[in-house]
Formats: sequence, structure tokens, C-alpha cells
Amino acid sequence: MGRVVSSALGLVRGAPDNGLSTSKPLGLVTPRALTQSWSCQPRRTCPQIGSCEEANWYLNNYSWGGKLDRDGDGIPCERLC
Repeated sequence: MGRVVSSALGLVRGAPDNGLSTSKPLGLVTPRALTQSWSCQPRRTCPQIGSCEEANWYLNNYSWGGKLDRDGDGIPCERLC
């Protein structure tokens, strides 16, 4: 076990590469801001909503969004979706 620990410590301390490593350094991931132009005010009804994506957004993000799913099957504004 001491050998495994010392090997692991060697990796941490920057031991020479023996050519067996297949890992590559990960690049930095820049988070993208999620933007949407929809607002929760005032409340909307299905005829006022322009897309299925927008209807799902209201359903999942606001307490009143459940009113967009009249039959309770998880699909809002069924004419759009």
C-alpha cells in the first residue's frame, strides 16, 4: 500500500510522465448566461403564448403555470405542444 500512496503522491508532485497517461488537461468552460424574454407578469393564458417552449417555461417556473395544463397530463397549451 505504501507503494501505491507514494505513486499517487508522485503524480501530485509532478512526477515525470511515463507515457502511459491518456488523460488530457480539461479546458476552461465559460458558463453562458441563460436568457429569455418571457416574464411572469402579467399572467398569461394559452392564446397569449407564442410557442410550446414558452408554455413549458411558464409551467415549470411559476406556480400559476399549472393553469396552462388543464387536463393535468404535464403538457401545457396542447394546441401549441
